[in-house]
Amino acid sequence: MAAGEPIEQYIGGFDAFLPTSIVVGLAVFLVVLSQVKINVTNAYSGSLSWSNFFSRIFHWHPGRVVWVFLNVGISLTLMEVGVFGFLNDVLGFYSNVAIAWIGAVVADLVINKPILKVSPSYVEFRRAHLFPVNPVGFGSMAIASAFSILAHFDAFGEVLKAYSPFLALAIAMVLSPVLAVLTKGKYYIAREPSLGGGAVPGEETTKTLECTVCGQGFELPDMASCPFHSGPICSLCCTLEKGCDDMCKASSEGGQSILAG
Repeated sequence: MAAGEPIEQYIGGFDAFLPTSIVVGLAVFLVVLSQVKINVTNAYSGSLSWSNFFSRIFHWHPGRVVWVFLNVGISLTLMEVGVFGFLNDVLGFYSNVAIAWIGAVVADLVINKPILKVSPSYVEFRRAHLFPVNPVGFGSMAIASAFSILAHFDAFGEVLKAYSPFLALAIAMVLSPVLAVLTKGKYYIAREPSLGGGAVPGEETTKTLECTVCGQGFELPDMASCPFHSGPICSLCCTLEKGCDDMCKASSEGGQSILAG
């Protein structure tokens, strides 16, 4: 059990050629340094994830600082309950969902887009141009996760239990192109980009527009035309808007014509 503690790993490695007094001090320094680095990264990426989740589902979030404190609280709680003791079980279970998600993303990028061409050549992220749910990505990830989690809990025998993450990857990578073909890719884009002659995410441009809501300037690929606010809107303000009821998709022609002149 002691080998699973970071401090024991450092002491075991350095004790072979350094005095004990130096080993302990060096090990403590390296543990503190590595944990600060890890937790700062986790707090940052976690705050992004919470913000994206709440803004996408509820069109609201209280700010990144709140999520930083939440993540730190979760980390401290896990440490206090002794997460190291069952870390392998937690990661083993989580890997089934994470790898299913990775498989769905990879399949879309390397199969659906360049080979089958049923997915747009670019990665769209703006709410104004997306359907609420795309069954290709979400469906393949959910189904792959369900089967791999069942395998993880020994529903299909010992062999598939051992290889449940690989099962998640395989199912997701097969289902993604299958669902894309069955749906003919129609759930990827709700309306075509309309600003600046059709600026899309990832397109190189130096032109910027001012967001009608927040007043900040953003590059064209981050902007969308908004009939609700009668002007251009940035992706963040668009995501947080609650009152529009996605009218830009119901009347996309009106949304596209706002900046035509």
